[in-house]
Amino acid sequence: MSTAQLPPQPNDSDRGASRGDGLPAHASATYYEQPLLKKPHWEWAVITYLFLGGIMGGSGMLVMIADERPEREADLARSARYVAFVLASACPLVLISHLGRPERFLNMLRIVKFKSVMSMGVWGLIAYTGPASLAAAAQLSRDGVLPKWIDALEPRPVMKLLQGIIGAFMAGYTGVLISATAIPVWGKGKRYIPAISVCSGFAGACALNAAIVALSGSDRTRHKLERLELIASTAEFILLERFRRHAGPLGEPMYGGARGRKLRTFTEIGGIIAPALLGCLPFGGRAKTLLAGALTLAGGYVLRETFIESGKDSADDPRAASRQPE
Repeated sequence: MSTAQLPPQPNDSDRGASRGDGLPAHASATYYEQPLLKKPHWEWAVITYLFLGGIMGGSGMLVMIADERPEREADLARSARYVAFVLASACPLVLISHLGRPERFLNMLRIVKFKSVMSMGVWGLIAYTGPASLAAAAQLSRDGVLPKWIDALEPRPVMKLLQGIIGAFMAGYTGVLISATAIPVWGKGKRYIPAISVCSGFAGACALNAAIVALSGSDRTRHKLERLELIASTAEFILLERFRRHAGPLGEPMYGGARGRKLRTFTEIGGIIAPALLGCLPFGGRAKTLLAGALTLAGGYVLRETFIESGKDSADDPRAASRQPE
């Protein structure tokens, strides 16, 4: 006759380990050491999706504000349209690679759930693809690649406004997706992570488009993008530091240990402070813009990686989960 295995008790945390009865390691822990939350098993695909989605949204915002007159910022409008279209095409592929099968992505489009951040994000991606594709086709028409009549199909002011609004939504959605959860460090950042994501996405879009313009565009446009990147990066830095103070002990998985050092080194110092200092140099020209852009983009990727990995550690901490953020 078998005896039922009793659950671990608060006063027998070492009993299983000391008697050597073959129980798994987690059986020797008490209820107080068991994780209360299931951590996300997100890897590089989700990190890349959040990173590219932020730049895609920021490029849509650049399309909206760019002055398309040839003597002004036509080179910015061109690069932002192409970047937005390429990333709008790439993001679904990255998301599908995470889901495993294409039909899972299609299943997410069966209904619209306004209370589901993930549902709204997928539909936002689909909605963004329309104006981004039309804008890219019109730009190809202006560049002589496609027939001229295609350019007339784009209602330009309406499409620019629509792409900018949806782009801002997508840049913020990448932060809302993770902050609207019960995971302590993410939940604590519900007022900061979306704003940080918007600033980082716009800074990354400015950096990438500035690098493209540096290869073939005007110095005037390049300098304007560098100034916009500086403003967005400064706001990102301020928000990161304010979140550090706001999070307190719950922010330890993000700001403490090796992960915190990596965030400070690659995102705050390498991705924000170093590009700002490079922009102050009176020499370097376009090579300086390319280097600063690469540092900004690397810092943006490390930021998303830090968000995801710190969330996993935060979910494993039962004490943090028991004192959920307000």
